[in-house]
Amino acid sequence: MPASAMAIACAAGTLALAAAPAQAAAGWKNVGGAGLTYDGSLDRVDFGATNAGWAVGAAGSFFSPQTKIAKWNGSSWVAQASPVGFTPTDVAVASASKAWIVGYNLGGTLGLYWNGTKWSKVSYPLVGLPSQVAAAPDGTAYSVAGIDPTAGGLSAVLRWTGTAWVDAKVPLPASSAITAVDVKSKNDVWLAGTTSATGTSVTGLVMHYDGKAWKKIAVPGAMGTPAYQGTLYKIVENSPTNVYVLRVRQNAQITNAILQYNGSTWKTVNTPLNTAGIGLSSDGKGGVVMLPITTGTKTQYMHYNGTSWTTLNGPARSGTVQASDADARPGTAGIVSAGTASQTGKKVPFVEYYG
Repeated sequence: MPASAMAIACAAGTLALAAAPAQAAAGWKNVGGAGLTYDGSLDRVDFGATNAGWAVGAAGSFFSPQTKIAKWNGSSWVAQASPVGFTPTDVAVASASKAWIVGYNLGGTLGLYWNGTKWSKVSYPLVGLPSQVAAAPDGTAYSVAGIDPTAGGLSAVLRWTGTAWVDAKVPLPASSAITAVDVKSKNDVWLAGTTSATGTSVTGLVMHYDGKAWKKIAVPGAMGTPAYQGTLYKIVENSPTNVYVLRVRQNAQITNAILQYNGSTWKTVNTPLNTAGIGLSSDGKGGVVMLPITTGTKTQYMHYNGTSWTTLNGPARSGTVQASDADARPGTAGIVSAGTASQTGKKVPFVEYYG
């Protein structure tokens, strides 16, 4: 989501992204770098390999956005320049030589592509607000866009050809909206959203591509009505038989939950205290980490290990703190999160690391 959609943030220290020694207690720690020293938000983070990671945010204003790109150099976060000013909504990393950023400015929708040397502007079809982009190590990338990325309505699924974003031509049921995407390879792509064939009730929808055809996977349970519906906000595939979807009730009369798919059936796992999530990431071990909305001076992380929930906090900071995105760091047992601390008169971006 755009920076304005979520509050986030905070201070800088220096900590290498290395797995904690076995004898040390694991916990969320601050990770700093010169790329995080600006007044603005940090909204998305993604790692494609152990040391191939980017985080994106924005400063400035809606009318004059300043794109903020931070790259992990193996020991800290360093700033990179954008060839155009815009508000990033998501970032996806395949490898050190392939990454994508999508977003918008007053001129419309657009994207950036990293070829291993520099960021270049690429066109993004005007099919709605780009909300998510996901990529696999083999270079496969998909993005979703819509009129309202958090609910139903007109939406589009785009595929990266190697030079441009094009319609992925997904055979969606009538009256469907895709709001989440995860990509593991060119033969393993997952989409989540909602559908309302009758026009009076909304149900969940998951689509899977196996390299040959798209398969529709019905999600049991009501999602409300078109005017009062929930959304499937994130989808995370740990394996084809261990897929999680984040369900947010919004104004529907349903619970906030994560839905787990084992390859044939779904299990609904309600969130602690019916907490709404704004982010969901693999924990690298078959479970997921959910980011709840927070109002205090510490980030909060809700971890579901496949059986039960535990909750941890990040380090104390000044201001109202919100983590907005997280990603498991390949090749390690670590998880990286990005966020913003909203202080009086300014916003302070931060990155936290667990492992």
